[in-house]
Amino acid sequence: MSITGDPILGENADLHGTELGKRQRNKLDKQRRIVAAATALFQAKGFEDTTTAEIATAAGIGAGTLYLYVESKEELLVSAFVNVAVEAWTEAFELVDRSAKVVDQIMTLLLHVTDHHEADRRLARSFFKELPYVSTSGRVGTDAFTGWFSKRLASLLDDASTNGMLDPDVPKYTLAFNLYSLWQVLMRRLVTDRIAYDEMVTQLEDAVRVAVWGMTPEA
Repeated sequence: MSITGDPILGENADLHGTELGKRQRNKLDKQRRIVAAATALFQAKGFEDTTTAEIATAAGIGAGTLYLYVESKEELLVSAFVNVAVEAWTEAFELVDRSAKVVDQIMTLLLHVTDHHEADRRLARSFFKELPYVSTSGRVGTDAFTGWFSKRLASLLDDASTNGMLDPDVPKYTLAFNLYSLWQVLMRRLVTDRIAYDEMVTQLEDAVRVAVWGMTPEA
């Protein structure tokens, strides 16, 4: 049973946006307790060193009961990621100055979430190291998040076009997806200690400038 879409669609909605009854809400509350317990353990111990038995104990349920709600520890990692990512990106979008240059808008957005993950390196390492290899069922959750994010960034880019700061013929959703993919690659290098923070920021800004090259008045 997937629980990864709940933070995106709302407190009382399933993956299809359907309103839930009391029984379903109670079930969703227990699912959220499980995800919260898993997230705390991933933060404290990392993904690999956390067991499902520990998650069940922290959530106040039996180990066997856990599998009535989730299929695997991997699924819990996806759910934890969606919860953390939606909150961080929502905050980031609110910080963007829409009168600023497009590159500056994008960098404000990406750097806020970079710093958010950098503040919790162990959890971030679990996300960026493990999520690229999740199963097909796990990718449903990560794909749902990527779609949610890309639509929000595409809307930001649409506003930039309306304000004359970005070529109106640019396919906004594709550009948004490309920018997110660039950021993911650099984040994976950062949290696995293959690149220092300052170097990551420099490479990110260079990558963003190249991604919008020729699409903005300043270019």
